[in-house]
Amino acid sequence: MITKQVWKIGDCLKLLRELPDKSIDLVLTDPPYGVNLDYGSTYIDSEDNWFELIKNVLPEMIRVGVCVILPSCQIKRMSWIYQNFPPVWIIAWYKGSTGCSSLIGFNDWEPLLVYGKPKKMMHDFINVRPTSFDNGHPCPKPIMWAKKLIEMSTNEGDTVLDPFLGSGTTLRACRETNRNGVGFEINPAYDDIIKKRLMSETRSLKTWCSD
Repeated sequence: MITKQVWKIGDCLKLLRELPDKSIDLVLTDPPYGVNLDYGSTYIDSEDNWFELIKNVLPEMIRVGVCVILPSCQIKRMSWIYQNFPPVWIIAWYKGSTGCSSLIGFNDWEPLLVYGKPKKMMHDFINVRPTSFDNGHPCPKPIMWAKKLIEMSTNEGDTVLDPFLGSGTTLRACRETNRNGVGFEINPAYDDIIKKRLMSETRSLKTWCSD
C-alpha cells in the first residue's frame, strides 16, 4: 500500500482552521508540556501558555478529527480539563517506573485523553516503556507509543494528523503502519530532524496542498 507522509512548517492553529470538519481519521499528538522546556522556538513553554494553547487548539483538533488522542500533560491539570474539555474516555499509558516522581512516590503511568470515537474498537491500555535517545528534540516520543495507538484506533490507509509534529515520530509511525500522515510544526529548525527521522523517503510541504 502506498501512503503519503507530508508536513508543513507553521502555526498549527492557523493550519488546523484550513481543514474541513471531520476530515482526519485520527489526531494523535503530544503538545508542549508547559514545564519550561526549551523547544528552541518563539513559543515559551510556561504553564500559563499551556492553558492558553490547549484552550485554542483542542477545539480545532476535535472539530477536524473523528478521534483525538493526546496526553493530559500532568495529573494536576485534569480538573481543568474536565471543567473545560471533558474527554469521552481515558487511555492508561503504562510506562513502568521512569524515575519521575509523583505526589505519592513514582509515576508509572500517564492518562491519555480521548475525544470522539475511534474507527474501530480498541483497548484503553497500552504498555510502552520510554526509551532515551537524542535526535535534537528535547522530548521525542517513543515510536512504539505512536505505532500502537495508530494501529489500535485506525485502519490501513486512514489519515492521521499530528499538529505538534516535533521530530516526526507520528509520521514515522504512519509510514510503518501504512497510514497517511500529516504534520504541522512551528519550529523550522525541526524540518531537517523530521527529514532525517523519515530517512528522506517523504517530502516536506512548503505550502499547503491537498494532493
